[in-house]
Amino acid sequence: MKILMLTNFYPPILGGMGQHVRSISLELVKRGHEVTVCTTAQQSLPPYEEELGVEIIRTQGSFQRVPFLFRDPDKRHHPPSCDWAIGRKLKQIIKQYKPDIVNAHGWMVYSTLPWIKKCEIPLVLGLMDCEFICPKQSLIHSGDSLCDHPFTSECIACGRGTYGWLKSTATYFGIKTNKNRLQLVDKFIAISSFTKQINTKYLGLRDADVEVIPCFYDPALDEQTTQAEPTEVNLPEDFILFVGALSPHKGTEVLLDAYHKLNTQTKLVLVGSTHPDYHYKEDDRVVVFENAPRALVLAAMSRCRFAVFPSIWAEGFGIVAIEAMSHKKAVIASDIGGFKDTVVDSETGLLITPGDEDKLSKAIDRLLKNPREAADMGQKGYERFNKNFTPDVVIPRITELYEELLSR
Repeated sequence: MKILMLTNFYPPILGGMGQHVRSISLELVKRGHEVTVCTTAQQSLPPYEEELGVEIIRTQGSFQRVPFLFRDPDKRHHPPSCDWAIGRKLKQIIKQYKPDIVNAHGWMVYSTLPWIKKCEIPLVLGLMDCEFICPKQSLIHSGDSLCDHPFTSECIACGRGTYGWLKSTATYFGIKTNKNRLQLVDKFIAISSFTKQINTKYLGLRDADVEVIPCFYDPALDEQTTQAEPTEVNLPEDFILFVGALSPHKGTEVLLDAYHKLNTQTKLVLVGSTHPDYHYKEDDRVVVFENAPRALVLAAMSRCRFAVFPSIWAEGFGIVAIEAMSHKKAVIASDIGGFKDTVVDSETGLLITPGDEDKLSKAIDRLLKNPREAADMGQKGYERFNKNFTPDVVIPRITELYEELLSR
């Protein structure tokens, strides 16, 4: 098959969506399929390149030419509406490459919706989180609660802190006006039960429209692609680990407060991308690695006691959890969103109430004081990982869905 992947971002730009699309694309090529990825142009990256057989095309849109629209000028995303410049480029790409399937992820799908049906090519849309429902993509209200009234004018005020009034208003109307156009999608792939439930509910989709196919992780590919990175890392001898964006919505502030309640010499290591609104300082027990290479993440995963991911918002999946499970590590995570699909409470790890630093502190203390229990959880997590979250399990489900659409 010839597959055209569309995604807002693609590595080396950091983010779960781009990494997910990259993993699928590389695995499909390994299985004999032809894959072309189309993503947004970035100043520091070439417009075309090839990686392990995957062709990558970065397209310049109208909105990318206006730098003040983006908080991070090196991460210019697709707008929540059709970008006609990108749409014209996508038409040319489809005419040239003649794909059998278009598999879109993120707001880039909006640039295909006005004309995709004329091409008579099946369109699959990946549901990674709540970005087609919530302008902030988190579905978290101004407080910490899960919003139960999207697509209302309250979204504008809620998004003001993230975008400012003007961009919050534009983002809200972009998402609201495009809601019904998503009915043109032939099939949706949700990466977790949570993303299916929430998108089915608020986008008015039928249960049969959405297939739950989880993310996967390939340790061998990860190690192969990080061979050129530095291997010398200055990690503590004894530590627990957090990996993710260093921002409040990932629960880092709650984690620090919970950790500092403990009387332990086991250190806390934070590894993640920096966030413009939050900053952390190291102390004698907390070690922070900002924007660290992937090789350091792998080394930290393999050496830590266990991993902690106390997200405040509902993660679409939480791929860091299965990465830790592949290293036979127990996982403490928030009992919300996609983590509920990956972590089995009291079996492969512990699920705790989001934002509850007391319960998080007790969970960390429990595994620190019971290393055998943590090791048993890590082993069971490893077995669960191999049964549910490897390429050999997940990729056949994706190709079967493609083949079903083509047979129609």
